[in-house]
Amino acid sequence: MNEMECNVFQKNEGQAVIEFVLGLLIVISFFFFYIRMSALFAVGNYIHYATFMAARAYSSGSTDQSIQEESGRNVLSYMVKGKFKSVIKAKNGDGINVGPGPYYQSYGPVEEWNQGASYEFTSKLSLYPWSKEGQSIQVDLTSESWMPREQSETECKASIGKVKEFLKIKNIAMEWDNGC
Repeated sequence: MNEMECNVFQKNEGQAVIEFVLGLLIVISFFFFYIRMSALFAVGNYIHYATFMAARAYSSGSTDQSIQEESGRNVLSYMVKGKFKSVIKAKNGDGINVGPGPYYQSYGPVEEWNQGASYEFTSKLSLYPWSKEGQSIQVDLTSESWMPREQSETECKASIGKVKEFLKIKNIAMEWDNGC
C-alpha cells in the first residue's frame, strides 16, 4: 500500500461514529414515538371504561334526573380528573358530558338510547422527544358510552298520573306494582 491510500483511510476515521450516532437518534426517536402511542392507547382504553361506568351511574334510577346526571358526572370526574396529565389533556373545559347525546330524540323508550357519558380529550404525538411545540401531531379523541336512562322517581310518578287519568276516563281500575 502506498502513502496516498493510507491517508484516505485516516481521513475518514470518525465517519462511522457519526453515522452510528445519527442512526441511533433515528431509532430512539421511533422507539419513543411508539412508546408514547402505546401509552395513549392504554389511557384511551381506561377512559373508555370510565365513560362506561359513568353511563351506568347515570342510567340507574334516582329521585330526579339532575341527581342521575350529577352521579354520572361525579363518577367520570373521579376516574379521569388529574390522571394521565403527561399523556392527555381534557378538551372544552373539563371534557365531561353526561346526559343526552348529540342524537338524542325524546320520542319514547326506543329513541332515547343516546344518553350516557362522553369525555373529550387531546394528546400530542411527536416523532422526536425534543420536538418543539408546533412540531407534534395533535390527536383529538372522544370516548362515548350510551345506554338508556331509567326513569327517575319523579318522571315515573308523572307517567303513572297520566295513565291513571286516562284509565279514569275509560272507567278501568288498575293496581301498580312496579314500585317507582
